[in-house]
Amino acid sequence: MEQQLPLSRTLFWLLLAFAATAVASIALQNILIWPTVLLFLGAHFKSRLKIQWPTGIFPWATVLFVLTFFLGAVVGINPANSYHTVHKYLTFLLIFPLGAMALNLQENRKLLLAFVYGAAFCAIYGISKHFFLHEDRIDSFSGDKMVFGGMLMVALLFLAFFLAENPRDWRHWLLLPLLGVALVLTETRGAWMGLVVGFVIWAWRVNKKWLLAGLLVVAVIPFFLPASLQQRVTSIGHIWVHYGPDGQIQSASNERIFIWDSGWRIIKDHPWGIGQGNMGDIFPKYYNPHATEWIIPHLHNNSLQILAQNGWIGLAAYLFWIGAYFVAALRFHRDRVDGRDLNWVLLCAFSAVLVWGLTEYTFSHQFMNVQFFLLGLQVGLWRPRSVL
Repeated sequence: MEQQLPLSRTLFWLLLAFAATAVASIALQNILIWPTVLLFLGAHFKSRLKIQWPTGIFPWATVLFVLTFFLGAVVGINPANSYHTVHKYLTFLLIFPLGAMALNLQENRKLLLAFVYGAAFCAIYGISKHFFLHEDRIDSFSGDKMVFGGMLMVALLFLAFFLAENPRDWRHWLLLPLLGVALVLTETRGAWMGLVVGFVIWAWRVNKKWLLAGLLVVAVIPFFLPASLQQRVTSIGHIWVHYGPDGQIQSASNERIFIWDSGWRIIKDHPWGIGQGNMGDIFPKYYNPHATEWIIPHLHNNSLQILAQNGWIGLAAYLFWIGAYFVAALRFHRDRVDGRDLNWVLLCAFSAVLVWGLTEYTFSHQFMNVQFFLLGLQVGLWRPRSVL
């Protein structure tokens, strides 16, 4: 007989509140998620119930990946400074309690729906700022337009999941243009591309008619956008670099190209990594004088940033983590019928984040908490039937 989780209702409502407010603020995230984890562990300790720790290669790959942040901090250029920020990566612990929680499929759906409605509320606020406060790139409550864009990207994929489940729910159809307009107004091109990739993967499996309709919408929308947004869309495929006689980049189509070039030179000088939180200090030494940004918090690319701060070992662990995820997610897709669609849309969200991470560092801000929250739910979904 399956053990009953102590205080399960209280825990679930805390998670529901976390999901509903996750898009709005990292402060609200921390206020809600850490008490949830502590309550979960404390309830198990008090009742002397055995925690059902997640099994398989992916949880171990997660531990290995997170440990490289600490390794990079130890061997980096300023260990004391690194440990002021590396503690954030304790968030990986969320994967264990959330993966162990006895949540059923309906509860998982409620959590994702709460995330979608929370994102919609933030979208309303962000759009109102655009029209009434003349904010060009909206950031809603988060304070970061790129973070907000990534959150909306994931919310739209979850909304597609709910629309496929119940196409007659008019409330979800109303949310679709709301979230879509907000995402466009963030002008976060990486999130735009991530949404397209995630949607293609989702629709290819769920309904190819949706795929054709979605691609048609993507092709038509740019013609109805203002000129400034049309230019931002077309700039996605307009990439060029001009080198000077000394081999140094003199001009480029995007500032990120200068940043990536400087990042690569940092990596060559620090193959073991500079440590978490030190990029802003070391970057000016590698600044390209032809660039306009000489103070940056990160390299705007997940792989480059992880390589720079955690070294080659960190990059290897990151790639192993990604591979382990897809092995586990695709194996579940083959072997199980219950929860298959939910698992697939979570896989699509993970894939979309990887694409977004080509031009952004997704582990440096409040989205990291959301990603591990979703991974915790998915790991719980992967448990054997006998414990569901």
